[in-house]
Amino acid sequence: MNYLRSIIVVLSLTAIAHAEKFVLKVVNELGEPLPARIRVRDQTGRDHCPSGSRVIPVGNDKWFVTSGSSELEFPSGKVEVRVEHGLEYQPVKQLVTCEHGQTNRHTVQPKRWINMREQGYLCGENHLHVPLDELAPQLVAEGLDFGTSLQWWNAKLFDTPTVGGYIRNLEFAGVKVPTTVFDYEIEHDWGAVYVIGQPTPLIVENDSAIPNLSLIQKSHKAGSLVCYQGGWSREVLFDALLGVVDVVNVCNNNFLRHAYQPRSKYSNLLDVSGFPTYADNAHDMLRMNCETYYRLLNCGLHLAAGAGSATGAKNTPVGYNRVYVRTAGKDSLQSFIQRWREGRNFATNGPMLLLCIDEQYHPGDTIDFGSKGGIVDTEVVVHSSQPVSEIEVIVNGRVVHTANETELSEKKFRVPIKIEEGAWLAAKCTVEDDLLSDSELATYKWGTDEMPRMPTRLRFAHTSPIYIQVDGHGARVQQSVDEANAMLAAFARFSRENSSAEVLEEIELSLEKARSILGK
Repeated sequence: MNYLRSIIVVLSLTAIAHAEKFVLKVVNELGEPLPARIRVRDQTGRDHCPSGSRVIPVGNDKWFVTSGSSELEFPSGKVEVRVEHGLEYQPVKQLVTCEHGQTNRHTVQPKRWINMREQGYLCGENHLHVPLDELAPQLVAEGLDFGTSLQWWNAKLFDTPTVGGYIRNLEFAGVKVPTTVFDYEIEHDWGAVYVIGQPTPLIVENDSAIPNLSLIQKSHKAGSLVCYQGGWSREVLFDALLGVVDVVNVCNNNFLRHAYQPRSKYSNLLDVSGFPTYADNAHDMLRMNCETYYRLLNCGLHLAAGAGSATGAKNTPVGYNRVYVRTAGKDSLQSFIQRWREGRNFATNGPMLLLCIDEQYHPGDTIDFGSKGGIVDTEVVVHSSQPVSEIEVIVNGRVVHTANETELSEKKFRVPIKIEEGAWLAAKCTVEDDLLSDSELATYKWGTDEMPRMPTRLRFAHTSPIYIQVDGHGARVQQSVDEANAMLAAFARFSRENSSAEVLEEIELSLEKARSILGK
């Protein structure tokens, strides 16, 4: 396959008094050179990167990507080599001895545990703060099929050349990755929103007193994919009711490689009375991401599950959080964006999660029942190279089936679920990353007391919903609708306190429209 290409890393271990040469090759299952992200650590705990290579921080680690020969200086002795190539290959962690006075040669062949392209899926994400000249090696090394470069983040980040269109084929080691290059992020107290597939370079005044709506409306009309950081963002409900949101990230940048960000303060940003507060642990941060997403779906909104890593702003690999989109054999970037918009995907940072109803309906599809509803034969399959902790089926925000011991061990089940009213149905799973020892994992604590990153083994996947109409009606959970009305009232107060006078009248008119849509 054309995305599996060359990496031959030649590491010259010379360090202090005794320099030993170490030649490391990384190959795929066919013995062909494989692009990868590599960390090489000596006995003192120092990470070594080839001269002139791009350093890729993961937590406090220093990794690098290369497709050619690189020289490092090392003393003789033990060297820890870690090699990773996205989610479809098992990560490698090996201890290698460098003998004195000779050229040491070692070949690493990461095991491919799944090939999602062969199953009809292609992958990408929506949150990368990486310039084009650094992005190609990282996209290829992580096995991504498509890329994005956020050239604007409240202000211009990168001077992306305008010649060449909004999709460029970025190339590394002979592999081309189609990438959208005029994408942008607006991040204020209104909420962080990523716009993917922006057809022209963005020119906009950075004004935190203006909500996101007026800008993303234009991009959405032009065919861009509009993605919110989380269901807890202040403006996401408002914009979604007005029809300009496509994606809400479930695997968002609160989750990093081996770490998570405690963000209980995001539990209730609009200060709505009675809303839950989530604890500052990894599982509750996942609950916060999921349950705030469910509230939106329960209002009858169709929103795909999303994923983004914030690489460049956060110390985590490109594509750590990613989506796999069922592409039906179409592998253009435009088709990928459209199928993602339709919700034909799942989001993940580890396991692969497949959902099917009646052997024909998949995420993004709609099922129509008469007034009496019906029973859906629901199949869930998890593919994982790591121990599976939990598999759930969720209907209208409620867990209606949790895998029993046998189903959990087999990583799959089929269960009939009775549907009596309009609904959405999705699947979620969690796994435990067992690569590192407890002491090794503990080193993935970094940041500040105000913005900490804490170690975790939690990894997970979540599908976009399958929508089910009963007598022509979709999901509408009254509790969530009531909560949404309270959110709109709180958003109106927030707008009056934070928006500029010239846009306040427009916001009020849009709020009336949003309330009307919610009330239908």
